[in-house]
Amino acid sequence: MKKWKNILMCVALGGALVSCVDLDIPPKNIMTNEDIYNEGGITAYMAGLYNHLPMEDFNMGDDGGRGGFFNWLSDKTTMGSTGEYANNVCGNSCVYGDKGYWKPAYQIIRQANVLIQDLPNYVGKLQGAEEWIAEAKFIRAYTYYALVKRYGGVPLVKEPQPITDDGSALNVARNSHEESIDFILEDLDYAMQYMTDKKTNGRANKYVAAAVKARVALYAGSVARYGSLYNYTGKSGVVLTGVPASKANDYFKQAYEATLEVAKGGYQLNNGADKRQAFYEVFDKATTSPESIFIREYDINNYVHSWDKLMSPERMVGFSYGGRYFVPLDWVELFDGLPLDSETGHLKTTDDDGNFIVYDSGHGIFDNAEPRLKASIMIPGDTYKGYELDMRWGLIEPSVDPSQKIKKEIPDDGKTTTGWDKIAESFKVNGQKVAIRTTKRPNDGETYKIGGVDTKIAICGFDGPATSSSNMCTTGIYGVKWLQRNLASGETQLHRSTQPWIDIRYAEILLARAEAAIELAQNGVASHNGADLLEDAMKCINDVRERAGAELLTSTAQLADMTVPTNVRGTGKNSMIFAPTKGLQIVRVERYKELAVEHKLYWDLRRWFTAREQIYEFRWRMLAPYLFASTAEVDPDSGIPHGKYIFDTRVADSYGGQHNFDQKYYYEKIPDTERKVNPLLEQNDMY
Repeated sequence: MKKWKNILMCVALGGALVSCVDLDIPPKNIMTNEDIYNEGGITAYMAGLYNHLPMEDFNMGDDGGRGGFFNWLSDKTTMGSTGEYANNVCGNSCVYGDKGYWKPAYQIIRQANVLIQDLPNYVGKLQGAEEWIAEAKFIRAYTYYALVKRYGGVPLVKEPQPITDDGSALNVARNSHEESIDFILEDLDYAMQYMTDKKTNGRANKYVAAAVKARVALYAGSVARYGSLYNYTGKSGVVLTGVPASKANDYFKQAYEATLEVAKGGYQLNNGADKRQAFYEVFDKATTSPESIFIREYDINNYVHSWDKLMSPERMVGFSYGGRYFVPLDWVELFDGLPLDSETGHLKTTDDDGNFIVYDSGHGIFDNAEPRLKASIMIPGDTYKGYELDMRWGLIEPSVDPSQKIKKEIPDDGKTTTGWDKIAESFKVNGQKVAIRTTKRPNDGETYKIGGVDTKIAICGFDGPATSSSNMCTTGIYGVKWLQRNLASGETQLHRSTQPWIDIRYAEILLARAEAAIELAQNGVASHNGADLLEDAMKCINDVRERAGAELLTSTAQLADMTVPTNVRGTGKNSMIFAPTKGLQIVRVERYKELAVEHKLYWDLRRWFTAREQIYEFRWRMLAPYLFASTAEVDPDSGIPHGKYIFDTRVADSYGGQHNFDQKYYYEKIPDTERKVNPLLEQNDMY
């Protein structure tokens, strides 16, 4: 394993630390067969291909120059509109499509094709030649999938193209969407048959190939079942986007069977008695976790990222960069153990008379939440990077006792946006304003008479929320997934993070297995290879939920339920996630909770074809904590006050713009530059 990692790093990014340089693979025409087709040469060459795989990792962001890949400033991303992630540079400008990932993919495909063409000549001469062929096909399939999920049908180039004087031999028309999917699955079947079962971090094996096959086949089944409105036949008569609906069950069967193959690899969920810690360790110990299937490793001397510096709260990284990883309240409300209003599915922070409920602490509203949530967001009062998290939107005047009623006046309807000044004015007792609020960063604080003693308290929390004047947590909730929580502030620097990215983990495979099983069971296939599909789906979902500390399903009838949900946000628990049936909504919600901020959910919404409806006039909602100054006890060391709180919920008053998904982005635009070079490329519909 160490040898592979060293080779991988030596060819990674030419030794650059910022992960934003040109990523040139040495072309075959300047290397001889003697250079490549020996144990060291083929290993190094293949490692170079792995480094160029279009893996949506820490360095994935809104950078059209590289199709979004290998961009260190990765704070602006499509995750900002799915409800799983937010920050002050991501507002409603986190757009979709048109990133232009094309040419780099075909460079990888060409190099893989060279190996696939040449290696049969070395069978019996080069040890493991058959496995290298299979590995090259895996890389080709992985790369083609990055294209197909963006564009639909693409040109299938199956062997190295000859280079002619006018380049005309390179012009290839698009294959159909169905042909493109089936070609990928064919390559993955070959890889599953001939690749090794040996596990090496950063490198694929037969089980990784099976995991990718499950992902591709699940995508294909969804497109076949839900994408008919966006099927498009080009002028050539080729179905460029769309798969026949009759193929849906076939693809879901392939997905289901592939997940069973992955299970043979011995992967398992990272469990433990402390469920919060167990979920932390999925990411903290990715290189050794039994849950990791396919990861990308980083190395301080070659390939790094900046997640910690960009995404940690500003105060924890020295107020330079930082503060770019918030979580919308909408996503938080998907989790069990929170006090939710049954009619809206929103946090219930008021009593039946509309008066704010008083909590004994700034974290009280999260105390009974499922551990998976507590391991996904920062909890006020807990310590990260040596700092206690302090989240306060403001204070309630020292003259106000918590027993006095404060009515919530601004509705939490997902639509109403109100400036912070008007919000502060809405908190009244006996007609008098009682909220204290400032737009300034916390400083030494203001002095208030509390219990007859002059007490200095910062008006807003040291970590927010705040207004647009800083990156101090617009939504009032910081994310923590992927962060190195114990990395000291002084060590949290740009281009110095090396924690691995997990591209595929076993929880995703279990949820893919459950989804495929429910899709089949709700569409006429009750069992497969002797297995009751709904029973199997329930077990898979419950395995994930049990590790998370969430409520378990009690009956397969919950998954068999084909009642159509209301599919309107704010109409009950889980109403943020749209689905065709209540049974399928269960597994979709579970994916949303488990796989958030892993670059999975945006693609889910696209393959489910729910993005247009779910991301419609969508605004981030926030949690705004107010401390009763009359109860404040200030920690002499940290300066952080503790006491009783009320919590306001509403549309975030900073960066609260609408998010909308344009239906044309279910399939992206073929880059104009590529169509100028290759006139055989037909454009997608609506462009």
